[in-house]
Amino acid sequence: MIRHPLLFTVFAVDLLSLLLLTWAAVVAFQIAIHWHPQDTGPKQLRLQARSETAALATTWVFGLQLFATAVLVFALTNILPDMVPGAMCGTGVLQAMESGGPRMLIFRLTALVVFWVWRRVENVNQSLPEAPLVPVNARFILLALPVFGLALHACGQAVMALELQQPVDCCAVIYDQFQDAGAARRTMRIPNQAWMAMFGGASVFLVAAALAAWRRPAYRGRNILLASAALLWLPVSAIALVAGLAAYHYGVLHHHCPWCLFLPEHRLIGFPIWVSWIVVAYETTASLVLSAIAAGQPPSATAMARKVAGKAAGNVLLAALLFVLLTAGPALWWRLHFGMWLGG
Repeated sequence: MIRHPLLFTVFAVDLLSLLLLTWAAVVAFQIAIHWHPQDTGPKQLRLQARSETAALATTWVFGLQLFATAVLVFALTNILPDMVPGAMCGTGVLQAMESGGPRMLIFRLTALVVFWVWRRVENVNQSLPEAPLVPVNARFILLALPVFGLALHACGQAVMALELQQPVDCCAVIYDQFQDAGAARRTMRIPNQAWMAMFGGASVFLVAAALAAWRRPAYRGRNILLASAALLWLPVSAIALVAGLAAYHYGVLHHHCPWCLFLPEHRLIGFPIWVSWIVVAYETTASLVLSAIAAGQPPSATAMARKVAGKAAGNVLLAALLFVLLTAGPALWWRLHFGMWLGG
């Protein structure tokens, strides 16, 4: 196991988050069983006060986990490669963690999406004096606890499995996937040019759907359309970035590595690119959940849920435009500057 201050920071923040979330989950369980908003007795009043404290604790957990995840990604991409023999970026570090590294990231990002949706629902609660969605948010907290527990377990396994004696191939393992130059021009047997075209079409579809959901959030069908557009855009945009658009940041062809974008020599551009990609995924999920919740709530809660869903759709629009600017923008600049696309 590597003893590094950044990793100790992540573990300390995770431990504090676990304690806060466990306490909030105890309160959430009591809310799920004993919540009666029409009751004015002392038991209900105490539970209402504890629900507000639990919401504050969960908000802290959400913020702490955003911080811990950012620190962990920075450590994987800029600190740990210097300690793992043969590693040049996060690819080599994850390779040294074997299967634990990807599992660690998947569980952590899954826990964050639960917290993200919880926070959006809490925005509705805070905007209404009657706080009608307290029982709904209590269930999100109960869902977040086991997912977060799995994320902590996966993180511990990945760090403990980190091998410092055995050299890794790092980006060479990416090049080994291609038998020849022709294979490097295809991803999943589809030419990379086709992925670029699909990325353009999917981006137009997503921007149009986000704009429609932002302007008219009262229509649930528009949020479903936005979710469908995001479901298409997310994998296509990630493949297009790795297979072709990242080359305009690297300055070389066929370097299909998403982790090198986080390196200082590439201006840490991977952070805003992938954060905008994640925001599209998270805010789309939040918008869809809010539109579903709004259907069975009182009129005031329904109106506020739709308003917050509209804000989430607006964030999807901004994040998608930022992603396109940071990925397709350098390719267009290259074409205008050199009069050709990279590779001819």
